[in-house]
Amino acid sequence: MPFPNLLVTTAGLILGFSFACSWAQETSGTTNHLCPKGEAVVSVPSRPTVTAATDTTECGVVELEYGLERQWPGGGANRDDLSGGLRLGLLSNLDLHWYSSAFVHLMDGDRNRTGFGDTWLGLRYRFLNQKKKRPSMGVFFQSKAPSASVALGLGSGRVDYSIAFLASKDFHRLHFDFNLIELQAGRQHTTGFDHDTGFALASWLPITSRLSAVLEPHGYTLLNQSSPAWASVTTGFNYKVNRRLYLDSGLDAGVTAGAPRKRVFVGVTYAMGNVYSWLRPR
Repeated sequence: MPFPNLLVTTAGLILGFSFACSWAQETSGTTNHLCPKGEAVVSVPSRPTVTAATDTTECGVVELEYGLERQWPGGGANRDDLSGGLRLGLLSNLDLHWYSSAFVHLMDGDRNRTGFGDTWLGLRYRFLNQKKKRPSMGVFFQSKAPSASVALGLGSGRVDYSIAFLASKDFHRLHFDFNLIELQAGRQHTTGFDHDTGFALASWLPITSRLSAVLEPHGYTLLNQSSPAWASVTTGFNYKVNRRLYLDSGLDAGVTAGAPRKRVFVGVTYAMGNVYSWLRPR
């Protein structure tokens, strides 16, 4: 089976499982078996890291996540991006992701261009919980809907797929998240897909009860002749305003020739409410 078809099949199986569980919830009239921890509205922030943790959005909770960044790819160019989306906890170990670039401004040697970016949909599933001597593990499937303008050079106009293996572990005060990512990127001027592999390792260190520092090396192997291998290091902070609201900021610096030279960003994560409690009959 071709790799992109395998990704779609895997995602379909996970999504079908979630629908079956939702149907079971509807027929039983309760969410207790789907949400064993209850229906608390709390945020599970993933910003400011590229790495996805195995911790999924709380069951039934809708989280809003947005960030504003400026990137200096090099050669006098710069890129401004307002991006984010929503996450929904379908089960206690499965969540649904919608992510899009709502505003993109690119300035380089050609001209200034402004428009919408691409849209991504994804499912994250944790299949193994953390134990004393083993990490928690999960998978994260994503598919790109090509909503960015090809004419403006903001996107390829092709569908992309990715599937990532996730692992997370606590060591005393430190928390680590690791991702191994397989990406299939649709070729812009011909049929088929280009393939590369990504790596990311995020380290979280609590500084106070509200403030955490993050250090994260990440990068990808060669995709094609125009997209060489690259590596970057992100340093940032995450601040807990309350259990529903988190703020973040940071700096990303390229450490190889193929990486964007520099990126600065700020962001916010907010738990809006619990959908299951809204839909439950009173």
